[in-house]
Amino acid sequence: MVPMEAIKSTVFRYWSEHASSFNARASHIEFAQEWAAVLAQAVPMPPARDVVDLGTGTGACALILAALGHRVTAVDGADGMLVQARQNAEAMGVDVRFVQGDVDDPKLPLASWDVICARNLFWTLPDPSRTLATIRGLLRPGGVLLFSDGVWRDPADPAGASDTTYGDVNDSLPFYGGIELADAEALLNRNGFGDIRHWHHLFATHPYPKPTPRRFFVLTASPISTPGAVETTT
Repeated sequence: MVPMEAIKSTVFRYWSEHASSFNARASHIEFAQEWAAVLAQAVPMPPARDVVDLGTGTGACALILAALGHRVTAVDGADGMLVQARQNAEAMGVDVRFVQGDVDDPKLPLASWDVICARNLFWTLPDPSRTLATIRGLLRPGGVLLFSDGVWRDPADPAGASDTTYGDVNDSLPFYGGIELADAEALLNRNGFGDIRHWHHLFATHPYPKPTPRRFFVLTASPISTPGAVETTT
């Protein structure tokens, strides 16, 4: 078994090394207007919310929600990604507080945040349930998780099946290659989230052009006192 810290270090190192090339084709850069239109509905203004973007990468939700007027703190463990994210924020003229840290222990005040974002994060996590427990602890009563992900490496595709992005660490990531909507909902249900609402149908233009597999989702969910049946609204 690969130690947890070794898994995370491998993932952080990979994304630090690939930050620049990733940023050049990142969906939140290439399709910023489409993402802004959808996130404006999922996290409406007013009021301005206190937001944490976990695993922000080169800006993911942070840049767009800050531009919409929310107060945003963005966390990532890959220093190379944060360098690029800071440059993006400066270029856009938005105010985002960037923090280098572990999404499972971001050293942020508990029960102090209205929205926690996790976009394209969960497929890189060694322990998704631990991360959801962290998110529950960060949210204020009435707060929401904004969760977006998709299927990035389809096992039916020979290129996806043979992918070795993180080397031996791939097998330590439960959702490596991506996560289907149904699996995401089941994961949320098991970890005490409900009131699931879908937002991906609002995209006028698909924000992940081919050859990326075209299955993706954007949803919000709220902690519930007793895990049980998930309530889903499209």
